[in-house]
Order: sequence, then C-alpha cells, then structure tokens
Amino acid sequence: MQGEIDQLLVLSSAVNAIAQKEPLRLPAAQAKRLRHTEDLAFVDLCKKNDGTVKEPIRFTKLSHWLEDLCNRKISAAWLVWQPQHKSTPSEQTTETYIQPEHMKVAFAGATKSWSLIATGPDFTEHWQSSWGQASWGLQDDREKQQNIWQVRYDCIQKTDQETPRPTIDMAQEIARLDEVLRAMTTLAGQLGHGNWSAVFNKAIDALEGKRGTALPPAIRPPYYAAYPKDAHRLLAAIYNGWVFGGMGSWNDVVFPTPEDQAEYDRLTPELYQSLCRAIVAVSCSFQRP
Repeated sequence: MQGEIDQLLVLSSAVNAIAQKEPLRLPAAQAKRLRHTEDLAFVDLCKKNDGTVKEPIRFTKLSHWLEDLCNRKISAAWLVWQPQHKSTPSEQTTETYIQPEHMKVAFAGATKSWSLIATGPDFTEHWQSSWGQASWGLQDDREKQQNIWQVRYDCIQKTDQETPRPTIDMAQEIARLDEVLRAMTTLAGQLGHGNWSAVFNKAIDALEGKRGTALPPAIRPPYYAAYPKDAHRLLAAIYNGWVFGGMGSWNDVVFPTPEDQAEYDRLTPELYQSLCRAIVAVSCSFQRP
C-alpha cells in the first residue's frame, strides 16, 4: 500500500490505542516503519485577516503529539478519504485534464485526498500530511545510505466539539472489493503477459481468509488485535491488491484491443476507490481488544 496512507493508518491505530489507555509508545515493529520519516512535525494552519496563512509548529516529535492527545482525553481517530474532482472524458481538454488519483498516488505528496480525524470531549482536528524529500548523507552522526523523508502533518481544520466515529458496514465493503477484484482478474487474463491475474487472485484469497494469506506481522498496523477478523482479511486484501505505482505497475498497463482498454479505464478507478473505502472502513473498526 502507498506509504503515506500506510503511515496514516499506523498513526490512527496508535491514537486509538491511546484512547483505550494503551501505552504511549508504538510497538517496536511499528516504530521501525517510521524510520524513513525521522523529521515528523505537527503544524497548525491559521488563516490571518489579510488572507495569509500562519504556520506555527505545534510539535516536532510524534511522542509529543500523542502525549498531547492523551492529555486532552482523545476518544477516537479514523481516516477520511475525499476523492479529488475527476472530469469526465467529454469534459477533458488538453488544458483541463486532471490526472486520475490512482495514477498520482504513486508519488509522495501528490494527493491531498486523505486526512486523519482525531476527536475528544471538546475538540475535533483534521490532520493532513505533507511530504518533502531530504538529502542523502550523514545525519545525527550516523551514515545513511537511504532516502529520509521530512513529513509534516498540518491541522487543516478544527472545531471545539467531539465528532462521533462513523459506523461503516464492513461486510458491504468486503463484497464491493471482492466484486471488483474478480472483474480485474478476468480482465487481466486478456493481457497474455505478466502475472496480474495471480496478483488479483491472491487479494481475493486474502479477502476470503484462505490459509497462508494473513497479513505478515511486519506490515500489520499497531495493536492489530484491536481490529475485528473481518478487518484482518480486508487489510490483507488491500495490501495484496494495491497495484498503483510507477513504471511497471498496473498504472502502466496497456491492452491490445480498444474494448479491453476501455474496460481497464473503467475498472481501474473502481478498484482504487474500493480499496480506499476499505482502508477507511478498517480505520473505523478499531475496538478494545
């Protein structure tokens, strides 16, 4: 699954654990997943009277942000996906064309459709991530031969009221994802090359909870036991069925016939949307272990 969304799911899980009086510190396996985002900041966006935006930094450490939410008696957190506008083919011109989100999501910071909602007795905050790439080299007296990301979470909206966490029909999301995955499997069979049918079949197997398809511990969200079994299956299907990337990904596929290409253009956004709705459903399903 795309890194920004994966991190949002990790953070929402950690916040929900705090609401259930779990320890503030992330489990070691999950903390390791943030190792490429050492610069993590939480910033308020405040619009001034002259129309400019003030950006005071609230926290520069994840632990401080979590501690603050704990002190304010956080009650719940979940993810929200608000898809960006997509013009219809008849509306699109060279000047107005908007690249589909399932293609833009291959790049860090390329989409602003996702946010994390944190709420408590007298507040609701909407946090949205902003990613920027730092340089390679020596940092903190350690040699690093890898990319390190600077990640900033902006508080883009806040109120002084608590917001109930949405109730989402998990069975409905499972059925919707299953339907589109099966259609994708059939379509992928028309390619005659690659292993895409097997990829989609593996996601279907995970959705059905078949033996050997459980999500590996290394990529499970923290406090995994706090999610119901249906969410476990849905998560495994999401990670296996996430095919949206750069060169060589499903986004890069071209079909030999106009009919199959048209079906690809129709089904691919449906798959992306189903996966995004499924991620939101999982984030809303956190419960006391």
